[in-house]
Amino acid sequence: MSEQTRVSKLARIRCRPGQADALRAALVELETATRSEPGCHEFSFFQALSDEGLFALLEQFENEAALQSHLQAPYTQRFFALDLVNDLSVQVL
Repeated sequence: MSEQTRVSKLARIRCRPGQADALRAALVELETATRSEPGCHEFSFFQALSDEGLFALLEQFENEAALQSHLQAPYTQRFFALDLVNDLSVQVL
């Protein structure tokens, strides 16, 4: 993949049992911080209406370097350290 190729992903997130509210709050915080990153074109999450423990995350970064910068950001590392995710599947768009 070229360093100039936009990176778009769709993540399906299943929270740990009983952690839907905590995951939603953590995603709100992560979304707010990520949207101001240079190279972030889209970062939005959605919670399923029929299953409160299921979330979708749509993200698009300018290139792989911008994505890697996001993954190393302190707020992204804090999000993962919360350990609220039970299952995660990612599809490259």
